[in-house]
Amino acid sequence: MNPLYFKILKVDSRKAVINKFYDTLIDTNRGYNFFVDWDKVKKNVEKYKIEFNILNTLIGSKNFDTDLKKILTVYPQVVPAIPILLAIRNNKFKVVKDFIDDDSVTVTYDFSKRNLSSKDIDEIIEFFHKTGLKKFFLEMSSKSIQDYATGVEVGMDTNARKNRSGSAMEIVLKPIIDDIISRQKSSYAMLFQKQFRYLEEKFNFDINSSIRNRKADFIIIKDKSKVVNIEVNFFSGSGSKPQEIVDSYIERQNELRENGFDFIWITDGTGWKEQKNQIEKGFKKIDYLLNLHFVRMGLLEELLWRI
Repeated sequence: MNPLYFKILKVDSRKAVINKFYDTLIDTNRGYNFFVDWDKVKKNVEKYKIEFNILNTLIGSKNFDTDLKKILTVYPQVVPAIPILLAIRNNKFKVVKDFIDDDSVTVTYDFSKRNLSSKDIDEIIEFFHKTGLKKFFLEMSSKSIQDYATGVEVGMDTNARKNRSGSAMEIVLKPIIDDIISRQKSSYAMLFQKQFRYLEEKFNFDINSSIRNRKADFIIIKDKSKVVNIEVNFFSGSGSKPQEIVDSYIERQNELRENGFDFIWITDGTGWKEQKNQIEKGFKKIDYLLNLHFVRMGLLEELLWRI
């Protein structure tokens, strides 16, 4: 085991390092930026700010169909904004006209159109009737369609939390690694979520076929000659089997060694608490194994500096 573990963690044995690893495991990797990606929400709403303001004129309209027809005729640019009001991201989709009718047809709506025929306009007006959007404008909305759309976007973004759960460790560690690199005296470059072949194409490294098309969480390039792959994950106890996880990272290190690259695995989660034998195996087979506490203690920075 690298002596840096003993120095940084202030322990004097391999067993003590492993015990410290277990004692400092966390039960969640959710930061405050996990819940809503406000930058994305703002970007999506700003995209249709003018169109939402035009649609505001329909709120409480006494002649809704006539006013909507006029808007679609004079300002057809509002059309792509309409699906957002129903929390639909796609601009083109199909709807079954009537499930009760055996001969019911499927209607295709294309809200990307900017040149609308009379038929297109009539179909959009019918869409407002049948989806309840007309009722929303007349009975439920009283102020701002843009504010409503912001709420819709927040709701749609919460559906993306599942994806963010899978990438939460990357989200946590990226600014930490950025900060470490910014304070290093050597020349560092960081690649995020890139395939290893990118090293071959952009930095003239020779890459074995075994990893060329593999994607890395982080690739650190030191002085244009040294490569360190950092892989991160969070194990809550569900999903993949712990033995498969550990074995996959041992195999990754072996493949990297064939290319002369170093490897750091950062993992966390209370799912490891019942898998001590697997983590012991990881510490035995993998040169550099850390959790988030080890990172915060400065071990990752020291390793990157000295590797």
